[in-house]
Amino acid sequence: MLSPQDRQDKLVRATDLDALSCKYSINRNLYLNPPDEFVKDLVESYQRYLQYCVGYTGLSSSRALKGLFQEKKMPIINRGSYLRTRAIDQVVNKFIGEFKDRCQIVSLGSGSDTRAFQIFKSHANVIYHEIDFPESAKVKKLAILQNPVIRELVGTNETSPLINNKEQFESYSSELHTEKYHLHGIDLRTLKKPDSQIKGFQSEVPTLVISECVLCYLSPDEYQRTMNYWTEIADQNYMGFLIYEPMSLNDQFGETMTHNLQSRGLNLQTFSKYPDLISRKKFLEESCHLKNLRLTDMSYIGGYKVSQDGREWIDHKEMGRINKLEMIDEIEEIRLLLEHYCLIYGEYTEEKTLNFKGIDTWSWILS
Repeated sequence: MLSPQDRQDKLVRATDLDALSCKYSINRNLYLNPPDEFVKDLVESYQRYLQYCVGYTGLSSSRALKGLFQEKKMPIINRGSYLRTRAIDQVVNKFIGEFKDRCQIVSLGSGSDTRAFQIFKSHANVIYHEIDFPESAKVKKLAILQNPVIRELVGTNETSPLINNKEQFESYSSELHTEKYHLHGIDLRTLKKPDSQIKGFQSEVPTLVISECVLCYLSPDEYQRTMNYWTEIADQNYMGFLIYEPMSLNDQFGETMTHNLQSRGLNLQTFSKYPDLISRKKFLEESCHLKNLRLTDMSYIGGYKVSQDGREWIDHKEMGRINKLEMIDEIEEIRLLLEHYCLIYGEYTEEKTLNFKGIDTWSWILS
């Protein structure tokens, strides 16, 4: 019998399956160019090991995976998933390029994300940290160890063990550490004071922390504490934050989103407390002490809003390619959906001369 907290954590962990199924869908439907060769490894790892995770059986895990990965995603969902992936990839790659690979990426709630492996193909010297619940980290670790290409990319000779039951899965370590890659099985809510929990973290190099629909599952106080943890651990060096998450806009569509989330047992407390870009900017400036904030929504990134003064996120040729993949007739519907997701960049640094100049490669709604 699961405790209320265990049930809630299971629901939050299950959102990683949602994200993976969306990535799988856009990969299969040729949105990603070139395709992501590693998505299948994460899908296969979940197919093997979800049954051993808390709250699942062989039957319930099979049903969950079948429902997510065999049902066709709506075109507007695919479009949103593509824009999210493309925009975040662009910022991360620009950051790495500006600091000439001498930098560090920290992905909070990284789950089944494959960005680290893609980056290592062309930026072998970047330090990459991924942090998630221990169970989610185990599934990812096993996916890594079962693919020799990924093992080589992250720099490990460790091989995958034989796991055939819950006891073996539960006792298996969620940690994987190499010279450049660090997988941490840590609940973000336990990060309260800077200490030795983040093995391999290098405070002396510029760092980009990514939260892709992760911090939004914390309470406002937990959200602030988590942000402050990272600014403290920065130790006066440069740290950027890239945050993607939903916002309510205090409108009818936002209310519908709230009801849909609640029907799944999910409560996004910052969704309505900070309902728009202005309130989020104030929160991040005043409570989290970030500077040089840039904020936009995904409708703007997708080109469904006003002119982007020549600094568009997706060029016309690429959008032409995407538009040919799946037709979207309801432009107002997708514009409304995308308006309720924001992308935010902010930075924390004691060094006034150091910042990420490349962030202004693209146009933002608010700065």
